[in-house]
Amino acid sequence: MTQADTATTAPGRRAGRTLALCFLGILCEGLDIQSMGLAAPRMAPALGLARGQLAPLFSASIVGLLVGAVIFGRIADRFGRKPTLIVCLVAFGVFSLASAHVERFEVLLAVRLLAGLGLGGALPNLVALAAEAAEAETRTRLVTRLTCGLPFGGALSGLVAANLGWREIFHIGGLAPLLLAPAVAWGMPESRAFVEAREGPSAPARAQEAFARILFGDGRAVATLLLWTASFASLLSLYVLLNWLPIMLGDKGLAKPQASLVSLLFNLGAGLGVLILAELLERPRRGWTIGFWYLGLAASLVALALAGPGFLVLGAAGFAVGFFVSSAPLPLYGLAPGYYAVTIRGAGVGASVAVGRLGAIVGPLLAASLLGLGAGASGVLLALLPISVVAGCATMALVRRPAVAA
Repeated sequence: MTQADTATTAPGRRAGRTLALCFLGILCEGLDIQSMGLAAPRMAPALGLARGQLAPLFSASIVGLLVGAVIFGRIADRFGRKPTLIVCLVAFGVFSLASAHVERFEVLLAVRLLAGLGLGGALPNLVALAAEAAEAETRTRLVTRLTCGLPFGGALSGLVAANLGWREIFHIGGLAPLLLAPAVAWGMPESRAFVEAREGPSAPARAQEAFARILFGDGRAVATLLLWTASFASLLSLYVLLNWLPIMLGDKGLAKPQASLVSLLFNLGAGLGVLILAELLERPRRGWTIGFWYLGLAASLVALALAGPGFLVLGAAGFAVGFFVSSAPLPLYGLAPGYYAVTIRGAGVGASVAVGRLGAIVGPLLAASLLGLGAGASGVLLALLPISVVAGCATMALVRRPAVAA
């Protein structure tokens, strides 16, 4: 191999390691994000929790996700993606493990909040690292593909929930990031684009730039607002399903093991959906692609709402909902890095993730309120239709906009 070959191969290997470790990190996120929803049906009676206490527990980790995305995204722009990611992996690993061993409601609430801080900080850094390792022309497709780790991680949680106890869901969800953290420390290089940008003459000024200017300055306002609208609405719908689907399936007559299997099909559908959607978004008329995708999303929600109590019917409807609903928000992670320059990318992507998590907080609380009013599982699912229309319109408008940063 010539010296020139070595020069071109080494960066490719570094990028490959970075992308592989980012995928594993996103897989760990998927394991933990769905852990509470899958554990809740058996955890609640074991710990004597009322159904009304589940909504705050679902929302506690998402509040942490929101705060962590903003804080750690900004910290990463200042001190580096890699060290910030390692801290976040360790944090959500430790507190996920702790979730299996606390029994008081107030302590569990605090532990889930702290786990969410680590989860929230990890995701924008994983997205930024993957985006900066990829070539600009393939960035959106590659990062979108990597986000299939979220539903596939959820599918692994579903397998654990179907075959092991509720504590094991948190054990596996906590051990995975703790094992990944040293691999990131030793095997992942810091983002080359970030290092070069930080050493540039304008980097100190960009690092101190006001948060509002990062989000809305230099022509970014419309893209930021569209990202926020799409993220909020789509994650509101998704988190209703992630947190309440096993319980709603129980209300439709499924036993707990069968409900866990439908959750598994939901996540497998999501993983397949995002891989297909990533390819379709590389083709012309991306706006039309999103429009047809959201029509499928609406049809799948209606199908699940009207499905009878049989396992096969609910399994097929759950797969379809996962295929459309769970995959719909994931291209936003691939699109977001393109609207923010390298030196402010952590903050910009972090803010988008945080607004999405705000929708994820509202979603489970809305579902709890509707169920409390007697709407039932079908009423909750049908209530997501207008919210999904808003998400679809915002995403269609966003994909028509060119990226403003390399």
